[in-house]
Parts: sequence; structure tokens; C-alpha cells
Amino acid sequence: MANPNVTLRVSGRLRNHLEERTGVDGIYATPSEYLRDLIRQDMDRMASEKWERLRTAVAEGLSATDNDYKSLSSADIKQRGRQRRGVS
Repeated sequence: MANPNVTLRVSGRLRNHLEERTGVDGIYATPSEYLRDLIRQDMDRMASEKWERLRTAVAEGLSATDNDYKSLSSADIKQRGRQRRGVS
């Protein structure tokens, strides 16, 4: 990364909210600290959503009956892989 700094401009209601959350009366010492925490929370939320999608998919697979499955040969599996990669 050439420049590790990020500049953020906020005004109006966003600026007022930022000022309420930071500084002497806020729970964060600086706007940077607040932004880092928001980013971490967003990353955690995204990770939780990914795990929930995985849990749902596993639960669907575990609750499936034998009729929900179909037999695939090794050639079928290889062909699906090729199609995913865009190779014929």
C-alpha cells in the first residue's frame, strides 16, 4: 500500500454524531479509534453471516433424504469443475 492513511470527510448529522461519540464526552478517544471499531464490527458481522450460511447449508444437507441425492461419476464431477472454471 503506497499511502497507509485514509482521509474521511463527514458533515451535517454524520459529523455531529462523530463528535458525540469521540473526544472528552464520547466513548472513543479519537475519530480514528471509532472508525477502526466500526470496521472491526463490520468484519465480525460479515464473518458471522458467512458462518450462518455455512450452518444453513450443512443443516440442509444433513436433513436431506436419499431421494434428494443423485449419483455422480468422477467424470461428472470433473466436468462440473471445468464448467466452474470456464474450461470445456
